[in-house]
Amino acid sequence: MATVWRRACTNCTKSKRQCTKAVPACRRCVDKCIPCVYPPARRIVRAETAESANPPPVTHRAGGSSNDAGAGHLNFPDLRLTPADLGGGIGGQPLLMTDSPQPSLDDTTTTASGETWFLTPESWIADYTLPPHQPVAVQDMMLQRFIDGVQSWMKRWTTEGSSPLHHRHLYREKMPRYVQDAYTAVTMYHTSAARDSNANAEARATALRVLDDRVVQLLQDQALETSLGKEMDIFDHMSRVQALLTYQTIRLFDGDVRMRAQAEDLVPTLFLWTKQLLDCAKENLTRPSLLLADIAGSSSSTNCVFGSGPGSSSSSSSGGGCSEDAIWRAWILVESVRRTWLVSNYLQEIYLYMKRGWGNCPGRITITMCGGLWDAASPYAWSKACREQGALFLSTEGTESLFYEKRPEDIDEFSLFIVELSFGVDRIERWLGESKDRRERASTLEGWDGGSVFAEMAR
Repeated sequence: MATVWRRACTNCTKSKRQCTKAVPACRRCVDKCIPCVYPPARRIVRAETAESANPPPVTHRAGGSSNDAGAGHLNFPDLRLTPADLGGGIGGQPLLMTDSPQPSLDDTTTTASGETWFLTPESWIADYTLPPHQPVAVQDMMLQRFIDGVQSWMKRWTTEGSSPLHHRHLYREKMPRYVQDAYTAVTMYHTSAARDSNANAEARATALRVLDDRVVQLLQDQALETSLGKEMDIFDHMSRVQALLTYQTIRLFDGDVRMRAQAEDLVPTLFLWTKQLLDCAKENLTRPSLLLADIAGSSSSTNCVFGSGPGSSSSSSSGGGCSEDAIWRAWILVESVRRTWLVSNYLQEIYLYMKRGWGNCPGRITITMCGGLWDAASPYAWSKACREQGALFLSTEGTESLFYEKRPEDIDEFSLFIVELSFGVDRIERWLGESKDRRERASTLEGWDGGSVFAEMAR
């Protein structure tokens, strides 16, 4: 019989990196969002089966998209695989279905995996594509705008009960004590924020002491729970990251030298907790039906928790039979994880960039961008918005389509900040300007009867 010895892809070969040799694309090319092109596979045919009845080879271009024209300069022919090579894929499914078209970006925005489109494994892969180069003054203005935005979200959390980072239903049933401490501390801080007023000087000093004590208490509690071997679920990881992120947002950018020095010592801790949050999400959300079953089973409980613990019972039902309420609550948890991961990494990398003059690319994972989903008041309203508007659950590559197919008001406030950080100020301003021009042209043409005008001209 004939056997195929597949070589490493051209990108891994040029970079002298180990290649997983997976099809249609290797892991490194998927992580870097670059075309994966294989040289011709070497075929070894044994003498006794030289007449082998191998079927005609199937031609397949790694990446599956006609837009990968940039790979043409490598002068390698298309990878030729037999149907037998394509028999085994993820979950036993074929890797290539030759009689069905490849999905487009529009196909994956809302129905990537049925009801659990927000749990697709590829959406957890961080993309570290660098943003476009910008003048230093413009870049600093953009970064400061993001910092101001996060600070305003912390204040809105305490004054309005929600923000683009804090969903109003996330802690409605259960708010961990360290999140309660953070909520109380940030409330006190903003109440005494008038630093120039002598009357509030004592109140501010008290608020800062409370901040210091709550941070110390959070670290001690986490150290104790770790020493006792407590297993943490997704909700636990996200709650502690949001608590420490609240303190870091205040202490890194307040201007108080002592607080800033103390917060700098905790930068590695928040980075570590944020990494553990994403690792926990990847590990526990590989089977969406279990998460949905846990949430559905806890809906009637008075002590309802979003996260599913490692030892929790999850044999109630599959994801396909869960109610709109369970799916909505699962999305709230998962989307909160994504947004918390992004803000935590972006905020601290921006601070380090401002301090050192350089910083690492914080990376980006897929988020739900559609305006109105985050603020949906009920499972029905959320589900209806998903059906009618689309979730805009886009990867970095897919986000490019926003500039041509959507208006700025179609995405929510959080997503607009992330898109600006990813594509730069100039691209966003051009998008806003073009959208405004289209609206003005539409308003000019509104009520214009073209038929009557042309008839009058014909006379």
